[in-house]
Amino acid sequence: MKRNTFDGFYDHNVAQEKTIRRRWHNHSMYLLKYEKFTDQFIQKFDKRYSGIKTTYYKLQNNTTKITWRQIYNWIKSNRWEIKRKDLLRQYYLKGRKRKKGIFSKFTNSLIIPIWARPKYIDNRQEFGHWEMDLIIGKREHGFENLITFQERQTRMVFIEKIQSKNPMKLNSKVYQLIKRNNLCVKSITIDNGIEFSKIGLLAKWLKCIVYFCEPFASYQRGSNEHVNGIIRRFWKKGTDFSLLSNNDILDTQNKINKMPREIFNWKSSYDVFNKINN
Repeated sequence: MKRNTFDGFYDHNVAQEKTIRRRWHNHSMYLLKYEKFTDQFIQKFDKRYSGIKTTYYKLQNNTTKITWRQIYNWIKSNRWEIKRKDLLRQYYLKGRKRKKGIFSKFTNSLIIPIWARPKYIDNRQEFGHWEMDLIIGKREHGFENLITFQERQTRMVFIEKIQSKNPMKLNSKVYQLIKRNNLCVKSITIDNGIEFSKIGLLAKWLKCIVYFCEPFASYQRGSNEHVNGIIRRFWKKGTDFSLLSNNDILDTQNKINKMPREIFNWKSSYDVFNKINN
């Protein structure tokens, strides 16, 4: 009150304006103090696959005592070099309504609703349980799509191109991917898209269980949806995947798998997967 009283008169509007001005000035001076850190952070930061925390981890050996929470406060203030628009995910949009898939009646014993999935799989206590999805490229006939196949415990992902949404071709492509990489597959969790309508046959080939999610419940395959979002940072919706070479896809796959992850104490999915798989 004393600080914002003028000639014995206090006006809350004037006081608020002066408070905002002082806060702005102090914050700006504080940022100028860490210009060197800002330059280093910008050089390491790449919003496609290296987020704020990952970049902060890479610079942890710097002499300043800045916390990652301070960095987020700088970004939210919109006065730093990195603004809110540069965050990896600024907001979430509700997905479009999806058509209900028709599952294969090959055998009911191999295709089970996700609510029947055991807790030890839900809690990622066992290696060898996977999530799978199809990323659509151009929505015209004849353009290629991407299969994402991700292990739940280690978050290791494999990406494969496929020319159509044909269920039998998808089964064949996934089977080849699994055999080529000698993957341990105990279960696969999918959505109820029509591209998985013959998934019972793949389950029979692999002698594994397939769990299917409820409609409009992408959070039930959270890891797979997250990695799909990372892939979309490289290639936006409507991308013609037929223009990408196998080396392009492999390069992106390696970048994602070798990202340091906080959940693994800043080890990568690649490191954790190879340690368990070997």
